Amino acid sequence: MPNRPRVIAFLVAPPFELLNLIGPISVFTHARLSSKPDYLVKLLSTHRSREAHSTAGISLTPATYYGDYLGPINTLIAVGGEGSMVEPSAEVLRWVKRRSAHVTRIASVCTGAYLLASAGVLDGRRVTTHWGHVDDLVKRHPQLRVERDPIYIRDGKVYTTAGTSAGIDLALALIEEDLGSTIAANVARDMVLFLRRPGNQAQYSALLAQQADVSGTPLRDLPAWAQTRLAGKLDVNALAKAVAMTPRTFARQFEIHFRTTPARWIQSLRVEAARQHLEAREIPMKAIARITGFRDEQSLRRAFLQQLSMTPKEYRERFGTPVAVAH
Repeated sequence: MPNRPRVIAFLVAPPFELLNLIGPISVFTHARLSSKPDYLVKLLSTHRSREAHSTAGISLTPATYYGDYLGPINTLIAVGGEGSMVEPSAEVLRWVKRRSAHVTRIASVCTGAYLLASAGVLDGRRVTTHWGHVDDLVKRHPQLRVERDPIYIRDGKVYTTAGTSAGIDLALALIEEDLGSTIAANVARDMVLFLRRPGNQAQYSALLAQQADVSGTPLRDLPAWAQTRLAGKLDVNALAKAVAMTPRTFARQFEIHFRTTPARWIQSLRVEAARQHLEAREIPMKAIARITGFRDEQSLRRAFLQQLSMTPKEYRERFGTPVAVAH
């Protein structure tokens, strides 16, 4: 008897973010080992309506009221959007908690993490969400171990992702788990997607985000200043001098605005700069270490393992621009 398709149930709390739903659905519906689909997609809504309304003003149908759905679920995915950030009803939370105990996997895309957190599914787990909502998620759910940077995190059978397109990365990763790397690669190629960003790749450019965070503060010019001097000595004294502060005042202001230590911050900027050189494949590893401020290749390697859980060589192989072959 042929295997039944795996049921992927997307739970939306309208209004939801359209790409958070459509992106993963498109990936799952492209996957197949044979002529028959390997996944069956169900759209469940917390609203009793055949239409599920998105923040874009576009509605999807048919949607099934979550409480009326009695069928099987292999993977339950809570979809992010404005509706997911509003405290759900007690009935919804009980349903999510009950279903989570019987599914193979449970996941969230973007702010869908709020819904799972309110149901207690994420308690004590490593999780992520869109970087712009991390602080709020921490404030509202201090029992979670929230990480700001990763595209997605797996903790046991629970998966949480960053915003929008990260749901596509998650769907590809789940397909790879279920059907193997060849099928996942075929889906990515058919959909003209990158296969596949690892979950621990950074969500966004640290420099651009930090420039926005400190705009209008005495530290507003520090990110750009530091980026152009990565090969030099960038200790607290040098950074304080750059913004005309005493080291003591600087340390206090830095903690307020950057929420990390100067040493970790400088390391993150150096790793980001090294990533760009590795992707270009134009400079040897030793030279990359030197121009980005690392003492040697071993220091560069340790920093990559700390921040990305992969070596510079592995990063270059996965994300580097393909080398042209001479004919």
